[in-house]
Amino acid sequence: MKNMNKLNLLLLVLLLGISTAAMYYQLGDFAALRNAEGVLSDMRDLVLWEIRLPRLGLAIVTGASLAIAGNAMQGIFQNPLASPGLLGSANGATTASVFILYYFSAPLSLLLLGGVTGALLSFLLVYLIAKNHGTTMMILSGVAVNMLLASAIALLLSNAQSPWALAELYRWLQGSLAWAKTDTLLLSLAIILLGIFCLYRQRRYLDLLTFGEETAGTMGIDPKKSFFITTFGVALLVGAVIPQTGTIGFIGLIAPHFARLLLKKRPSQLYLTSGLLGALLLLVADLSIIYLPFFSHIYIGTLTALIGAPCLIWILLQQQRSIYRD
Repeated sequence: MKNMNKLNLLLLVLLLGISTAAMYYQLGDFAALRNAEGVLSDMRDLVLWEIRLPRLGLAIVTGASLAIAGNAMQGIFQNPLASPGLLGSANGATTASVFILYYFSAPLSLLLLGGVTGALLSFLLVYLIAKNHGTTMMILSGVAVNMLLASAIALLLSNAQSPWALAELYRWLQGSLAWAKTDTLLLSLAIILLGIFCLYRQRRYLDLLTFGEETAGTMGIDPKKSFFITTFGVALLVGAVIPQTGTIGFIGLIAPHFARLLLKKRPSQLYLTSGLLGALLLLVADLSIIYLPFFSHIYIGTLTALIGAPCLIWILLQQQRSIYRD
């Protein structure tokens, strides 16, 4: 417990320190800029409150949400390769967002609500298909629905008439935090808190699953109800962030896995550490894109994939070694 508290404190200090430094980095350069009329103006408050703070906040919230959702999915399926979008929620949010972005001139707040709706509907479709057939059928149903939604996204893009709209959609699909807005971020926080509440209420279920689903059912837990509430919470977390950022992969996969390696605790005890790790990873990735010339032309979804893919290969190799040892 002491090691866990020390690690969480260290991650929190790093997160606060890096985000504070990023907020005020070279802020004095904006003290005297000419506006459209050629008049010198102090733009520091505008840059700080309207640009930097929302973007930093979105990086932290998105990274934490995806990592917490990933920890829940890995706990449910007892598999370090389980990702937040395994049951269709990520592709559902993406499909709804692409549809709204191309066919409607909707503000970000409506885009957010549409993404959440898409995430929940796709998750519910997977759940209704496989709810009486066990976790293997649930995973296969998730794969099938994810493939269907990926085809729907490709169809929407192929029917795009405007090359400028198509280019904008492709940029959004690669992931970016440049569209961060304070009002949309606050709205998403309410949805995220509801998702976290669902996961918190079912934390005992997640721990009991380490002994098997049958054992969990004999210890005062309704496995079907707990599974639904937990995965519903995951869908809320995923749906609340994807419309604001586009596709950002691997954060929800590698952050909870590293938390498990570092602490070797029960799944319910890894939520906070996973969230802090995910927030820190995404924050550093976004700051690398903003301030390091080498990454300046890379979208954040591409960068997280470049980082996450080798980590995934490493996880697979570790799994193989553990199998051979056993």
